[in-house]
Amino acid sequence: MTTSYKPTTTEQLSLAFELYNRIPKGRKVTAKQLQTELAIAGIERDIRTIQRNLDVVVQYLGVDKDARDKPYGYSRRIGEQIILDPRELTLLQLAKSALVQQLPSSLEHAIESAFSFILDQPRSYTGTQPPQGGQTKVKATTESITKPEYITALFEPIAVALTHQKQISFALQDGESLEQVSPVGLITAYNEFYLVYQNTFNEYDDLPIKDITHLKVLTFHFDYPSDFKLSEYQLKSKAVNCSFANSASTINIRQ
Repeated sequence: MTTSYKPTTTEQLSLAFELYNRIPKGRKVTAKQLQTELAIAGIERDIRTIQRNLDVVVQYLGVDKDARDKPYGYSRRIGEQIILDPRELTLLQLAKSALVQQLPSSLEHAIESAFSFILDQPRSYTGTQPPQGGQTKVKATTESITKPEYITALFEPIAVALTHQKQISFALQDGESLEQVSPVGLITAYNEFYLVYQNTFNEYDDLPIKDITHLKVLTFHFDYPSDFKLSEYQLKSKAVNCSFANSASTINIRQ
């Protein structure tokens, strides 16, 4: 006789918070939409499991359920503090970095004020240690990205790994694979997204994200290197050795 798998309490809580982090304010989202978002993040659950956990979220986490029409809609209460998931946080950081470059310096204070709420976002991973090295994890230039569709499946796991300081493993188009490396930055430059990482020899390297065919976020936490500055990092993936110290702005992520 076969027995069905019963998730642990930790797994159940983790799923509930994954759902909560994806429920917006001011508009509604359905269970099916949340299921799709979780699948993109690599979390596969059937619709009944999603619905059961949404009932828990509604009961305990200040989420409203609109049951007047099907499919039911879920939204956070307006009075609740805005909590961003790693994907949303990273997107806003990239947007802020690009604005700083495009607008005059006289508007820098206004930009800082407009994006001030992202500084207060919790960034601790599932554990006891606080986040580290938060000043230079994301950087953007103003060039448009060439064929950005490839980033869809990879952006969220990369954002999770950067935000929560989790090691990653990934496979490349040429068949090579890298195991247990530490992501330290995300750069947009030369019309591409680049992942900057520290390898197992404690060396820094990078590659275009479009070269990655599969990426997995591991459970291993890493200490962000105190001697690394993304603002001074020179991309190795390009034939032209270009320093970003002056050509791209750095997003501030306060601990």
